[in-house]
Amino acid sequence: MDFGPILQNSFGEYYLPSINQEIFSQSGAGSFYSRQFNESLREKDTLYIILGSDSGRLLHWVIERGAGDGGRYLFIEIPELVTYLQEQADFPRVLPAWVRVCAPDQWLRVAEEWSLRDYCYLGQIQPVRSMAVLDGFSEAYTLLWKQFEEEFNDYQAQVGREIGSRVFMVKGLENLAENQIAAECLLGSFAGKSAILLAGGPSLPESFAWVKANRDRLVVLAVSRIAAQLQEAGICPDCFFAIDPHDIIFHQSKAMLAFWQQSLLINVYHLNPRLLGQWQGRSLFMGPLFPWDTPLNPTRQLSFPGITVSHQALGMAIEMGFTQIILAGFDLCYDQHGFTHAAGSEERKTGPFAAPLELWVETNGGWKAETKHEFLIAIPSLEQLAQYARVRGSQVINPAPGAAKVAFVQHLPWQEVVLSADAMDARQRLQELLPPDGPEQRLRHYEKINAELLRVRTLVQQVSRLSIEAITCNDRLFGRKGKPADFKYKLRMDEIERTLDETLRTTSTLVKKWGVADFLKLSRPDKDKEWSDREIEETGRRYYEIYRDSAGALTRLLDDIRQRLRARTEEEKNHPSFKVLFSQWQRDHHPGRVFRLLARQEGGADRLPEGVQSTLQGLIDSYQQALQETETDYKAYLFQRMATPQVVRTRVIKLFRQKERDRLLTFAEGLEQSLAESAVTGAMDRMVMAHKEQYVLLIRGLAAELANDPALAESCFRQITLPVLLTDALQRMLTIMLLRQDLLGALPIAKQLSERATVHIPHYGDLLRLTGQREEAVAVYSGFVQLAKNDLVTLNKLGKLLGELGERERARQVFCQVLQIDPGNRAAQLFWQQLFPNEMLAVAP
Repeated sequence: MDFGPILQNSFGEYYLPSINQEIFSQSGAGSFYSRQFNESLREKDTLYIILGSDSGRLLHWVIERGAGDGGRYLFIEIPELVTYLQEQADFPRVLPAWVRVCAPDQWLRVAEEWSLRDYCYLGQIQPVRSMAVLDGFSEAYTLLWKQFEEEFNDYQAQVGREIGSRVFMVKGLENLAENQIAAECLLGSFAGKSAILLAGGPSLPESFAWVKANRDRLVVLAVSRIAAQLQEAGICPDCFFAIDPHDIIFHQSKAMLAFWQQSLLINVYHLNPRLLGQWQGRSLFMGPLFPWDTPLNPTRQLSFPGITVSHQALGMAIEMGFTQIILAGFDLCYDQHGFTHAAGSEERKTGPFAAPLELWVETNGGWKAETKHEFLIAIPSLEQLAQYARVRGSQVINPAPGAAKVAFVQHLPWQEVVLSADAMDARQRLQELLPPDGPEQRLRHYEKINAELLRVRTLVQQVSRLSIEAITCNDRLFGRKGKPADFKYKLRMDEIERTLDETLRTTSTLVKKWGVADFLKLSRPDKDKEWSDREIEETGRRYYEIYRDSAGALTRLLDDIRQRLRARTEEEKNHPSFKVLFSQWQRDHHPGRVFRLLARQEGGADRLPEGVQSTLQGLIDSYQQALQETETDYKAYLFQRMATPQVVRTRVIKLFRQKERDRLLTFAEGLEQSLAESAVTGAMDRMVMAHKEQYVLLIRGLAAELANDPALAESCFRQITLPVLLTDALQRMLTIMLLRQDLLGALPIAKQLSERATVHIPHYGDLLRLTGQREEAVAVYSGFVQLAKNDLVTLNKLGKLLGELGERERARQVFCQVLQIDPGNRAAQLFWQQLFPNEMLAVAP
């Protein structure tokens, strides 16, 4: 692996321009990293996993600055680079006990030797990107980061599943009023019928014409995120599915709210309350009602393999008994232009996926398609569901040729999919299956929920009282506030623990689950360290403080839920307390609930007091504004995650080196398609679009080179101004000019390159020499070898040129320098014999 010359800056620090370009040429690494990281990377008891060492400079800086109390630093670095820098520069061979360096395929094993799982539990692990990763100049580091990010995210997700997620519990409790009817009421009700499941993949639009033509013979199921595309296409689903507990889903799926009169919503119990609470239509929930065992939970708490909403929707469709389930937009790979989502989605507007992962799957059409890690690991669960469907007598079909080929999923072209000739009214059938929904049913549900919350609240209070008593016992056991230590309090603490573990086991488990993150912080990564009496006492006290605080927080949450139930009860009254309603809706960000209230008001809003009418109108305006908002948190999230210029550059250059002209062109077409889809609605869009145009110019230029059209290539390259792409454009222009032997035309381009990157200085010197400007070439070579003292190629060029100019003594010094570094250097020996044929070769010690 060729890393190029090692340079040394004026501070005596070695670095590789092939990895870090010029960031250390004018500034010492110490001052640079102090600005970059400030006082970070020094937190107590934290494991830092650092991707790349920046030619060893970041490693040196961390060691010289020292660790935070209990801090550990694991550097992931390319092994060949470590060896090269240890032999030719100053990469450390001996490391402090709190620093380790490992190869990319060893980081997980090494980190586990440092109790990686405990650091994850404690939330005290921080991945850090070196400048080599952030700049993305070296393709190897771009790939290194993507590989690590996938492995690390998988590991964290696994740990998260082990300890459970409090967000699911909280959102489920916040949804208690809305989660009235379990989805099990639909089980086995559609035998002999066909359904189509519409998901968000790029093949989704291919299905629209077929769905419209066969609408009366299908039950149409759809994920909530594609509601806007369905609205534009004129397709109204019979059922929407939604599962995400996070706030971002509201702007992702808010177009679904317009379908409330025609569609049924089937949500997982922990769906984000902002979306569920403003849904005006009928809904069913999947999963448990409460996060603890209770007779109020459904008999079948439906949940299926796979973490995506599409997997859960398919699992539910199988349980509903459909004989045939057709998939559309369930691709799990990119289309041929690199898009991950269907036309019309915000994801599409950010452009084709650019990270050079080289993950491939076979498609139904027989070609290979690129995919990303999240899609790849979702394929086995789709296979599992399709196999389960077959056991249940159902067939899963995916007509999209561009979708990933999955076992047990049959591929049939749209024209070969056969449906029953009998028309059906899917909405009427769904309405028949749903139990009644009126004030009486809702109020009965609220009463049962409130009674269960009160029951559990009483038990949680018992846990709280016992934990407070245990804190006092812990203090008395060790002797505090002038009192002597007394072992009898240890006996009482044992009794308390038995009560928590046996009599109140279910409730104490619930409290522990609430405070799991804090309980896990009692664990210490340094398990081999002996505990002092003081540490034992403080840990015991902290253990019961967490019990107390978790019980208190859970009590407050239960009270908040009961307050929301009171507001829901008020909604059912002919003369509600508007103060209670408005306060709750504003606190929950539920202005859309105003429409439920207005629907129940006889005579409409005109008969309400003027102040109430004003507040109602304000809520309506707020709701409409949220629906119409375009610069949303979801859009910001997507643009933060979109490919950086460095990542796109890496992909493009790699395809060019592999001579993949067709893939270059399809990638450019994908960028141009996203340009066409992106309405210029804000500065963010304009900035991204400007970058995309620059990418397209680079790609078109490279493709023109591969097609032997240098004039078109040069025209494209000359229009590039984006700094991250400019060096590549200049390099390609230089190559084109050299190929047509236009040395004078190449000279200013070479000068520009030398000013942008030190590593290009020798090439500029070569052109000066070739165009007869030999004195200027000597000056350029001489300046460069002061930076790269071990660059033997440039030293030999300098010595030879000095000899040609008659500067024999200077040439002698240069060749002596070469032969001191490499006594067997054949080029230097040959030039010496040519210059000094009568002198013996002598190298000063």
